[in-house]
Amino acid sequence: MSEQHDAAQAGRVEAHRLDGFIDAAFAFAVSVLAIAGAEVPRNLHDLLLALDRIPAFACSFATLMIFWHRHVRWRDRFRLHDTTSMMLSLMLVFFALIFVYPLNMLFQAMFSALYEAFAHQELSGAPTINSVRDVKALYVCYGLAYACMAGSLACLYRHSLRKAPMSHAQRIEARKVFYTQAGSVCVALLSLLVTLVIPGTAAWTALPGCLYILLTPMYWLAARWTKRAGAYAA
Repeated sequence: MSEQHDAAQAGRVEAHRLDGFIDAAFAFAVSVLAIAGAEVPRNLHDLLLALDRIPAFACSFATLMIFWHRHVRWRDRFRLHDTTSMMLSLMLVFFALIFVYPLNMLFQAMFSALYEAFAHQELSGAPTINSVRDVKALYVCYGLAYACMAGSLACLYRHSLRKAPMSHAQRIEARKVFYTQAGSVCVALLSLLVTLVIPGTAAWTALPGCLYILLTPMYWLAARWTKRAGAYAA
């Protein structure tokens, strides 16, 4: 009994250390978003130019926090202290640190294009994109990173559904997240496929990004399924 207790205690300590590492990695990714390509403002003019990057930072921050929060929910409700769970969690961190760069560049480029369209001037600090080929390459990087992060979460929840003891309500919640993350992978791969096949003209460059709107009805359908499954179980 003493050996089992010591092993369980060691597993909890290792899990807490892993949690701290994952939280720190996401915090580092957010700090990279805040300082990427930016210098400390030296006067009011530079400060106002830096504030132009707030919308892109807000979108990037929200996207990263969604992935982080889903991992937090997993470890609070469905965690397994095994090698597979640890490796999948580390994979999520690995892809998050890759994801931060195309994420920041994509949102900066998007808001720069909107700002230029309505204000008829370039947004300060926007990434330099010289051709449609550059835009397509950025979509490819973003789509691959997004699909890998969502896939890591989907595998975590799928692994817990197969191995972890949980109540019926918890099983419904875990299935919901698994379905939404698997669907997110499909949306990202669809955007990636469209990026590769669209003509190399500026008129088509917004299409791969617009496909991520499909995430909204997917989450709505998942929420309806969860509600019905919970009502049926009751």
